[in-house]
Amino acid sequence: MYQVKPTFMGNPDRGQNSAPVKPRTFSADNLNDLRNMVWDFLGDNGLGAGNWGTAKVFKDNQTYGYMSYNGRIWDRDIWSEHAKEIKDDNDCKY
Repeated sequence: MYQVKPTFMGNPDRGQNSAPVKPRTFSADNLNDLRNMVWDFLGDNGLGAGNWGTAKVFKDNQTYGYMSYNGRIWDRDIWSEHAKEIKDDNDCKY
């Protein structure tokens, strides 16, 4: 089971001073379903990249990686210059 727990923040370009929605946890059996759930939520709530905070991904309650706004999953924090994309379980370092 995969889970992602994204956080959201206010987007100054839209005059938002605080997060427009509360953090929540999304769960799915595979990474594609997980990405789609998050993407649907973003669209349904009018959230853009400027609202995206952090999004730690877990697999079976163990750290798996980090999701960026575009749904890509990385082996370390998305702000790391050495982050590598995880396309499937064979790419995961954890």
